[in-house]
Amino acid sequence: MLFPEMDVKTLLLFLGWMLVPAACNPKQRLVADLFRSYDKRVEPFGPNTTLDVRMDLTLVEISGIDEQNQVMTTNCWITLIWKDASLEWQTEKYENVTDIRVPADSIWTPDLRIKNAVEIDLLSSSGPNNAILQSSGHVLLNYQAILKTSCEINVTSFPMDQQECRMLFESWTYHGDRLNITNGERGAALLNEYVSNTGWNMISFNKDRWVLYYSCCPEPYITLVYTVTLRRRPLFFIMYLVMPCLIITLVALLGLLVPNESGEKISIGITSLLSMIALLLVLSTWLPSTSVEIPLLGWYYAINIVIVSLSVALAVFTLNIHHRGASGHKLPRLVKTLCFSFLARILFINIDQPESTDQNMVHTLIPADDGAMDGGKAAPTLTEGQPCVWNNVVDILNRLLHTVEKAMDLHKRRIATQESLDEATYEWKQLAIVLERALTIIFLIVTLITTCAMFS
Repeated sequence: MLFPEMDVKTLLLFLGWMLVPAACNPKQRLVADLFRSYDKRVEPFGPNTTLDVRMDLTLVEISGIDEQNQVMTTNCWITLIWKDASLEWQTEKYENVTDIRVPADSIWTPDLRIKNAVEIDLLSSSGPNNAILQSSGHVLLNYQAILKTSCEINVTSFPMDQQECRMLFESWTYHGDRLNITNGERGAALLNEYVSNTGWNMISFNKDRWVLYYSCCPEPYITLVYTVTLRRRPLFFIMYLVMPCLIITLVALLGLLVPNESGEKISIGITSLLSMIALLLVLSTWLPSTSVEIPLLGWYYAINIVIVSLSVALAVFTLNIHHRGASGHKLPRLVKTLCFSFLARILFINIDQPESTDQNMVHTLIPADDGAMDGGKAAPTLTEGQPCVWNNVVDILNRLLHTVEKAMDLHKRRIATQESLDEATYEWKQLAIVLERALTIIFLIVTLITTCAMFS
């Protein structure tokens, strides 16, 4: 039994030898002395005193802006500095230890919250964060926070828009006479650690301090304001939303120049219109559901849809004009003069009038005058000495010649009617070509001017 007792004594001596350096560690003694009577539930200021708290916010990154939910997500470094008299010590008593680090949840911290946060406890300093305690009683607390704040998105100029989002910080339970929160002078905040965003350009990052008074309470309430001004990078939206819309519109307009005999003029316009509506549905997924304002790109899509719809309607109109001549309607002289003599020259369209061939064909088929239809002379008459058979033959020949004359006259009228119909058909077709080219040029000019005006 001697050896077990000796083992126990040896173990106790060994543990004592291990605990001596720990007991002699000045930081351990300092922490033990500081927190012997410290209560983190009690604020470090009296009932009639004011505690000054300085807050600095370093913007590291803008993770994104959700236009649908109107939320801005940022990655920030937050620094809080205040003085806690309960955490002061004399450095000479602890081997000149000037600062120590303790878990942030073991001391009192200001109850700062984000006024316009969309999630709760985004500014909590608890967790693996350490607070730096200095011998003068000053406390330095640094920690990182992913902040999600509400931001009213103004989509009037989308995708050439500029947004201004704010982050509002305030004490949740203390007014300004008890907790004086400051963020330094007004003006631009530091962006030394900022990482640029691929979708937004940073225009400015300013800080401000508001002192507000409410009707419920006479005391002032302090709010720290950090304002982020961003301008959207529009290249993505121009490439994937504006350019397809412009190309589809141009294809629909070029459909006006498709020959009317192809039968594809209307189908091209309708297909283009359906493509525009599909792109408009894609655009709606990027924007917030609001009825207050219509974005610039939405107006652009609406104008192009109207242009494509008008092109389809006018394609139907030109098709009717193209086939109107088949019914024998004559082209009005005023329209013919205006379109063929003036408008066609401006549009560099050569109008070839059809040659009239009815007289040539008539003279070819009937080389003699009208008297030739009667044989050129009077039909022979019977004499007293002629036989009866000869009388019958002449009568038959006269009737046959009269029938041929009537047939030739009918054929002549048919040729004249057909040529008149062909001439009317040709004129209406030429009118349709002139109108199609004129409408195409007008729509192209309107589309290009609209595009340049909206996105210049």
